[in-house]
Amino acid sequence: MENMNNIVLEHLVALRNELKEFRQEAREELQIIRMRLNSVERTVSGAHDDNMIVQMRIDKVDEKIDKIEKRLELSAA
Repeated sequence: MENMNNIVLEHLVALRNELKEFRQEAREELQIIRMRLNSVERTVSGAHDDNMIVQMRIDKVDEKIDKIEKRLELSAA
């Protein structure tokens, strides 16, 4: 009976060690995922900022074209 208890105990200890390793690996993977997600968020934010700058430039060009058309009396009004 004691031999059976020892075998069960050994298996429980092995399972606990495997679970501990799994948890550590999961934490490490989660940390990597968080870092990569932060990188993606920064990239998307930068792209949004770039898009806003381009849109502002397009708006300025539109305003200049409107002024030119008015001077040349080309507007549809």
